Formats: sequence, structure tokens, C-alpha cells
Amino acid sequence: MSNQLLTRARILHRYPLASFLFLAFGLSGVRRALLQERRLLAPDGLFIAGVSLAALIVTGLTGGRSALAEICRRLLPRRVGATTYLVIFTLPILLIGGTTAALPLVGGRAPTWASGPDLAPTAVMFLIFLLLPLAAPLGEEIGWRGVALPHLLTRYSPLTSSLILGVIWSVWHLPGVLAHPALRVPAPFHLQVIPSAVLFTWLFLNSGGNLFVAVLFHAWYDVALDVAGAIVAPADFGRMWWLLVVSQTLAAVVVVLTHRRQFLRHPDAKVTA
Repeated sequence: MSNQLLTRARILHRYPLASFLFLAFGLSGVRRALLQERRLLAPDGLFIAGVSLAALIVTGLTGGRSALAEICRRLLPRRVGATTYLVIFTLPILLIGGTTAALPLVGGRAPTWASGPDLAPTAVMFLIFLLLPLAAPLGEEIGWRGVALPHLLTRYSPLTSSLILGVIWSVWHLPGVLAHPALRVPAPFHLQVIPSAVLFTWLFLNSGGNLFVAVLFHAWYDVALDVAGAIVAPADFGRMWWLLVVSQTLAAVVVVLTHRRQFLRHPDAKVTA
């Protein structure tokens, strides 16, 4: 038994990224089976928890308490440029708001802006997304930008790392998306995750790997999506997601072209995780 544990420990230390992904997908699948489609405070809450739990397990076993403390430190707000916060709060509104406004141009109905949620419940939803470990922003970012992206950046350029992580992130969403295909139309939803990963990497790099920035962007983006879901006719969800594929891809292309040196540079020599 001790030899088996030693072998597993060696594999974990030698392949931390692969170990994290194996645990993230495995724990998310097991927890979803245990959940049996019941909701726990957040959609697919226990499914999401598999990612953060895998990240903490791998980080703790490979780096010990100091590595776990570093993850916690990166979750705290830090001073970043005002431009970063401007991007965090304006980009989701521009992308999602522009997408919903453009629906009549592709045969959809105009959004019913008056049917959007009131300010108070929207603010509460934002705080839940921001602070609740079982909500997607905090629960996911500990793993995807906390562990996976830093390890990828030691081997690949930021652009390649973003695309690899985007595909992984998209595949991980598959069970949750297929459970509610009318809400998150599978094909465009999975495609738009990939350019989203580029935008997250851009913020990650410009904030020095700060996870609070990633969680904040993810939370605000999810709030904007929820508002869009309230004002867009269900029959137009497919059109909305396809327009998001286009708008987010264009945004990602603009980011990469205007930050070519940053996205195409050689891999880091150090993991920030």
C-alpha cells in the first residue's frame, strides 16, 4: 500500500496539470451523480465544486501549506490599473448588451428591456457569484486560472495556453450544458468558451495572475448573461449564443492583435500557483 501511495505521489508531482484535470473531471462527475439534478444554492453547485476541490488537493499535495496560502493570497483584491477594472465592468456589457440589441438583425425579436431584473436582486446575485464557493466564478477560477493556466504558461505561449484551456473548459461544461440545452444551446455555447478563455488570460496577465480579477470578471459576466436571459425570448437563445460566438471571437482577435508580444512570447520559466 505504501509503495502505491508513493507511486501516486510521484505521478502527482511529475504531472500536476494532468493530475488536476483528472481530479477536476472525476470529482465533478461524481458530485453531479450524487447531486442527482438537485440544485444547491447555485446551478450545478457540487459539479462546480469538483474544480476547486481538485485544485486545492493538487496544490496542497505538491506545494504544501505555502502553495495553498499563495492561492488564498491571489484571491484577495490587489491594486491593478483602473483600465483593468474598466474592462472588467464594461466588456461584458458591451459584448452581451450588443448581442441582445442585435437580435432583430438576425431574425430575432427585440429584447424586452423592461422585463429585466430589479437592481437589488441583481446586486445580490452578483455578490453570490462573487463570494459563494459553489458558484461558478469562485468555484471555477480557483482551478482554471489558479492552477491550470499557470502550468500551461510554463510550456506554451499565452495564446496557445488560452486555446488549450478554452477547449478543456468547454469540454468540462458539457454535462451541465446538455442537462439544459434550451438555456445554453450546446454548439454555440461551447464555441464561445474558447475566445472567452483568451479574454480571461489577458486579464490574468495584466493583473499579475491575480485571481480576484478573474473571479470579478467571471461574476460580472454571469450577471450580464442572467439579465440577458431575462430580456431575451427563449426562442432566440440560440441566436443570442451564436452572436456571442461572433462578438467574443472578434474581441479575442482584437486583444491578441493589439497585444501580440504579450500573447506570442515564450513560456514563463516559473509557475505562479
